[in-house]
Amino acid sequence: MDLTQHLGAQVQIDALRVKTGLTPANFERDYGQTLGRFMVFVQLLPASESHHHAQPGGLLLHALEAANIALHLRRAQVLPSGVAPEDIQRREHRWTFGVFLAALLHDVGKPLADMRVILAKRRGEGTWSPLAGDMAACGTLHYRVTFDGLTHAVAGLPAGRDYTAHQRLGVFLMQRLVPQPTLAWLAEDVELLAQLSAFLAGEDKTGALARIVIEADRESVRRNLLEGPRTRFASARAVPLIERLMEALRRMLAEGGRLPLNRPGAAGFVADGCVWFVSKRLADEVRAYLAAHESAAGIPGPEKNDRLFDVWQEYGALIPNPDSGGDIWRVRVRMEGFDQVLTLLRFPLDRLYAEAARYPAGFAGQVTPLMSAAEVEEEFPPQGKDQAPMDAPVADLTPAVAAVSSAEGDGSLSAAEGVTRLPPMSTPDRHGVPVTPQEEEFLETERDLQHFLPSPPVGGRIAPMRLPDKPDRPARAKAEKTVRNTPQPPSEAALRFMAWLQQGLAGGAIAYNETGAMVHFAAEGMLLVSPRIFRHFAERFGEKGDGTPSTLAADKLGTGIQREVIKAGWHELGPRKTNVHRYQVVRRGGQAGSSLSVMIIRAPQRFIEPVPPANPHLVKVNAQPPQDILS
Repeated sequence: MDLTQHLGAQVQIDALRVKTGLTPANFERDYGQTLGRFMVFVQLLPASESHHHAQPGGLLLHALEAANIALHLRRAQVLPSGVAPEDIQRREHRWTFGVFLAALLHDVGKPLADMRVILAKRRGEGTWSPLAGDMAACGTLHYRVTFDGLTHAVAGLPAGRDYTAHQRLGVFLMQRLVPQPTLAWLAEDVELLAQLSAFLAGEDKTGALARIVIEADRESVRRNLLEGPRTRFASARAVPLIERLMEALRRMLAEGGRLPLNRPGAAGFVADGCVWFVSKRLADEVRAYLAAHESAAGIPGPEKNDRLFDVWQEYGALIPNPDSGGDIWRVRVRMEGFDQVLTLLRFPLDRLYAEAARYPAGFAGQVTPLMSAAEVEEEFPPQGKDQAPMDAPVADLTPAVAAVSSAEGDGSLSAAEGVTRLPPMSTPDRHGVPVTPQEEEFLETERDLQHFLPSPPVGGRIAPMRLPDKPDRPARAKAEKTVRNTPQPPSEAALRFMAWLQQGLAGGAIAYNETGAMVHFAAEGMLLVSPRIFRHFAERFGEKGDGTPSTLAADKLGTGIQREVIKAGWHELGPRKTNVHRYQVVRRGGQAGSSLSVMIIRAPQRFIEPVPPANPHLVKVNAQPPQDILS
């Protein structure tokens, strides 16, 4: 059987050759031979039992797609980092092949770790040991796949299912699947071979190769879960977790009672064609329902609610928050006698109900997505020194504050007279875990920027900066004016960031003007969603863009490169000399959507040519919106 034709894989292989830029003959020498051996090895095995690419041939299709995505991402990378330009050019093709190989083989250990392959031979049946050779070399007539309990004596693997074991086996199989001349060619680059071996042995998740392949793997999984077939092997016994979660959720809504809607203390609120569920309460209720009606086996526990949220998001069951790219929304819910800020999940009604006639009535109140802790503080100012702290015992609180405490605990709100108001809350991360906002998370003014400029030399040394006890306002104003009027050449870090942005936009790795994108265009310039885009860059390339991992705490990640871009002076200052501007998303029909916090890069034609058209669904806050949007 021709696997390429049977699975329609030729399109992916052709795309790989185009991305490498090699002639057909040169591509066949290294890439083609490796691909041929890989196909013979994996045959029609799936990538998982019931998750992504679970259909026959899923492992091969996933590997090819991940390799294509990885080579696309590689275009925006300078590999290896920290070497002279002539060395980069000399080593370019080896590193490109290294990226391809790491992506192709990242799941190749699955037949050894995650499934049992039974081979039928002329003299009976036996379990396939991939380290002994491919199936054809073992004299196989045909084979079948099972997913029952496994016992491994290979590479020190423990008995039973180990869902991460495959990540450690690629390095063993690489020597079997890559032609020896190609391996010898790779081995001439010691740094590359070290990174490749460490990644395929499961020992490195932060190196340049690892970061690219991990991102490519996630994107391939995301695409398959959203758009791929739901076909599975006949021997697959596990029901996909998403099917269990969604079926339980639909039954609970149909039965009523456990997920009350549209009232104070409800589990959810219907607005904008969606049900906005209180995140923790939904996870706890669905888990309890499954435990009572089916089994709790395979359901992540209460300490892993983020895993449930991820599953819903991966399969497109909920609408992600475009500000964070995560599943959690921070929302203000208001109705008569109720006024709260909650962390919610947003499910479209058509994912929960088979017919529009069964949709529940809309919410008699307001559901307003919030952008940040600053916006919450603006909406809910502090109540004064006499207000009870949030961690005080419930018995010691007033009835109104007790309701708040209950809401923060499990999303179940007790009734309270009048309107309950919250103190400022910390910004949740993508799973709703509060993260205390930091003072320097975003540098707001050029006066803040002074603290990151070099102090003038004194006696041949750099004098430490000391703020005077009693600031001299005229002197400070003069110093600020000098800083504003003195051009600061962009640092290498800022230039690396902008080069990454240019290449990503040109090559398609960075989306723009669409939901969830980190870049938008407007009449004022290029809008960088902040601080998300800077965190995204720092996670992959470090605060200086040179590949050195960031040493900043998680809540500070990205602030280093953010400062470098601010110091370059490419951006537009906002009101009161702030670096951040706010834009409102305008939905169809003129309804207001979520808000975006952005840095505006002036005259984007300096970096991007041609400049894409402005996003018609964004309106600058406090600016007069165009008539053709809201009419």
